[in-house]
Amino acid sequence: MKRAGQLEGKNALITGATRGIGAAIARGFAAEGARVFLHGRDAAAGRALEKETGGRFFAADLSDSARVDELAATICRECDRLDILVNNAGLELVMPFTEFDMTKLDRMWQVNVRAPAQLTHALLPALKASGSASVINVTSIHQTIPYPHNSGYSLTKAALGMLTQTIAIELAPFGIRVNNFAPGAVETDINRKVVEKMRAEFAEWIPAGRVAQVEEMIGPAVFLASDAASYVTGATLVADGAYSQNLVRYRP
Repeated sequence: MKRAGQLEGKNALITGATRGIGAAIARGFAAEGARVFLHGRDAAAGRALEKETGGRFFAADLSDSARVDELAATICRECDRLDILVNNAGLELVMPFTEFDMTKLDRMWQVNVRAPAQLTHALLPALKASGSASVINVTSIHQTIPYPHNSGYSLTKAALGMLTQTIAIELAPFGIRVNNFAPGAVETDINRKVVEKMRAEFAEWIPAGRVAQVEEMIGPAVFLASDAASYVTGATLVADGAYSQNLVRYRP
């Protein structure tokens, strides 16, 4: 007999679900019984994941505020309640401060901070209807750990982390939990070339001795989304192999 999944019967929206950590979380949620709504910009990858998970894919560019509102309106039409929202979509544009580009910073701010705030706010009616909703904001260890040559990305993740803590207080009376999920170094399509080139260095820097695989991000996300975390809100769950505890890390 098939076991009941930890997310059985729950409706979940995962942004940035077409690759990397977002795709892994989407697969993990579907395996645990959730009905998944998938967001991304890659339509081909989205349709493939749609078939794999039995979910629904919606394309939207979160750097456009109008598209964020459209995505929220679509989700509200598709389901009478939203039990899980994973704000995973993010943008990282590396740049030393001596070469700071305000246009790049604005783009990161829109995707990494404004879009999660706007989407969560627009989905409040569906989240309130759940009675026990979980909002998971995927930040990074760099919400608290400085990353040389990447101040723009780090400051947007810090802002998202504070948004989480603030609205966790405000939304608790509605039965909505809000938490940060902060991965460390994870091997994805985006950073695979860097990881392969510097695998030995990462093994030295990370106390666990290696970079994480995307599948290792599923368990923490499932926990935060599930009823097992019913009293966890306003928290940050770090999954980094103790990377952020290491004193000797980056050499710019």
